[in-house]
Amino acid sequence: MKVLITEPYSLHSKARLKAGGFDVHEDAAALAEAEILLIRSKTEINADFLARAPKLQLIVSATSGFDHIDWRACNERGIQATFTPAANAQSTAELTLGLMIALERQLMFAHKNVKGSKWRDNMKRPHGLDGKILGIIGLGRVGQKVARMAYTFGMRLQAHDPYVDEMMFPAFHCERMGLIEILTSSDIVSLHVPLTKETKHLMNNPTLNEMQSEAVLINTCRGGVVSQNDLLDALDTGKIAGAAVDVIEREPPPTGHRVLGHPKLLMTPHIGAYTETAWNKGCNEAVDKVMRFQAAQPVGDLLPLETGWFHHA
Repeated sequence: MKVLITEPYSLHSKARLKAGGFDVHEDAAALAEAEILLIRSKTEINADFLARAPKLQLIVSATSGFDHIDWRACNERGIQATFTPAANAQSTAELTLGLMIALERQLMFAHKNVKGSKWRDNMKRPHGLDGKILGIIGLGRVGQKVARMAYTFGMRLQAHDPYVDEMMFPAFHCERMGLIEILTSSDIVSLHVPLTKETKHLMNNPTLNEMQSEAVLINTCRGGVVSQNDLLDALDTGKIAGAAVDVIEREPPPTGHRVLGHPKLLMTPHIGAYTETAWNKGCNEAVDKVMRFQAAQPVGDLLPLETGWFHHA
């Protein structure tokens, strides 16, 4: 079968395809003949794109999200579309804990002090994570890993997720709570939900107002889950003490935007999945799906998903 790869994939994953007898191409000119398409997030799949690929049978995106895939258009054409949601979970959870530590231990301020020959001048003594209450919004793949890591730090865990089984909460040492309960009682709120109609701007003026003034917000899921302007207003007015985000609504932000220089906001450039390990996992999981497709086996993670939250997508 003819495979077209439109974005970077590892040499090992491409070698596996060739060893499996696939005709592998990386030139966009091969789209008209391609039967299988391997992509990442920069390749947008829509009806116009599919019209140029009359022989396409399978699309695999080596990503944890699928906002770039019009799965309805794929279904209308009888094309299977899938993604690799498990590949990035560990790296995203690691970044989440890293951001928590950076905020709590004032690492950016400490670094600036050292560079400015001020040592510990004007530094407040932090509490540390031990005993802090962590509210996890979304107890899926990433949320579960965050819970496991945070538990080893001695944090008290509570979580909100209407789409996971009741037994999952004690399994990850979390007390199950409603969204508002989480917001009003947590020292740190960490977001791990997909971007759907239900979660769009989940964190906005009303919900941010429910948080404690000493609390901080972490977002490593999707930028649209947080209203950027409302978050900046909450930081400006002291509704919350700080925030750390790996994702924002517009990436990258325009030069000079106030999100870039806000003193209470720690921001990283969407690097939750940006590790060699996560990248290689995504590549190989994508190839695994191609192999299963060739063998007429279920590829898994097909769109639309059968999970409850997907109906709000």
